[in-house]
Amino acid sequence: MKRGSGAKNAMQYAADRFDLPAEVMAGAPKLTLTGWNRLHIENHRGILEYGQNLIIVNAGQMILKISGSGLELVSMSAEELLITGRMTGIDLE
Repeated sequence: MKRGSGAKNAMQYAADRFDLPAEVMAGAPKLTLTGWNRLHIENHRGILEYGQNLIIVNAGQMILKISGSGLELVSMSAEELLITGRMTGIDLE
């Protein structure tokens, strides 16, 4: 038996049981873009840069660069962000 396979199986079971993507259970970021002007980010690790034309977010496994105009951080918790404004680009690094 491989070491660590029990934890992986438990995580998969929980993801299936609660109808969640396994990536979210593993801490990967989840982005939900609604139209041009609303971005919900789950599993972030903090804001690296904030401005009306550029917001840079540490998403753990990647860096997100959200560009546009009139960007605003509407709400933020330890795990979730809500950004509004006219978004013209989302780069993943």
